Amino acid sequence: MSAILEEHIEYLSLSGRSAAYERAIARTIRAGDVVADLGCGVGVLGLACLRAGAARVYGIDKSDAIAIARETMAREGLSERYICIRSSTFDTTLPEPVDAIICDHLGWFGFDYGIIPMLRDARQRLLKSDGVILPRSLRMMIASTSSLPARARAEAWRHALVPAEYHWLEEYGLNTKHPHFFAAEEIASAPAILGAVDLAADTPDEYHFSTRLTAAMQHTMQGIAGWFAGELAQDVWLTNSPIEHGAIARNQVFLPVREPIALQAGEEVEVSLRFRFDSELFGWSVRGPDGRRQKMSTFKSTILSDADLGRCKS
Repeated sequence: MSAILEEHIEYLSLSGRSAAYERAIARTIRAGDVVADLGCGVGVLGLACLRAGAARVYGIDKSDAIAIARETMAREGLSERYICIRSSTFDTTLPEPVDAIICDHLGWFGFDYGIIPMLRDARQRLLKSDGVILPRSLRMMIASTSSLPARARAEAWRHALVPAEYHWLEEYGLNTKHPHFFAAEEIASAPAILGAVDLAADTPDEYHFSTRLTAAMQHTMQGIAGWFAGELAQDVWLTNSPIEHGAIARNQVFLPVREPIALQAGEEVEVSLRFRFDSELFGWSVRGPDGRRQKMSTFKSTILSDADLGRCKS
């Protein structure tokens, strides 16, 4: 099976995902609406919009998945109502403004799969002034984690099987966002909302969020467990939370601390996150009860070629 098919069958197999989007679509899409389906993949969400009464859907995707969408719509006799466009959404101009934009580019941590710049651009160029966006907002949720398996991901370059000459790459691992499925018992603090983004409003160029986590038990904090809660429509939420009933079984993220922090129940740590809306790079910091701040950034795990370094100097 090709990587495209494997990726999309995984999405379609997530229990609760399709049902949540269908509820949101039923509450949002009106008969006769024109919809833009951004990063549409095989076209599942756009198909649901047509079933809900949309007159037309523009499915936009630059990957091979658009060929699956096109063939599916032809087989269903929907080619005139579902218009497939093989392109980046940023390079796409539509023949008419749309009533609604739908997008499923919610990453493991919400913002980390490009949904903010995609919706910002499409809202400004493609959407009617009174149009709607699905999802309409997202929250970045975090908690302290004691997970040793997650820690092992960050320290993989110091594994005994890795030649000692490559152990220096541990610094890259400590500054990387790692996918991880957290067990509920690995969550060692009450969850907190680190930050929220209103996807239907003007979004800033830069984000800086901070919050505090309170240890629920004595533990050694190995890093931050992060996940998203996306508001698809009013009172319709989708989450990959490791501790919430009904969450979809999608990876959460592990953001390591450089040095684990010993915490007693009730002690607090301060967590901060910063990123630009249009960049895959982001940084996080953790300040423990002793006041010492640890700073990490995915920039420090970016492999730069000589050409990259030349551009940085110019």
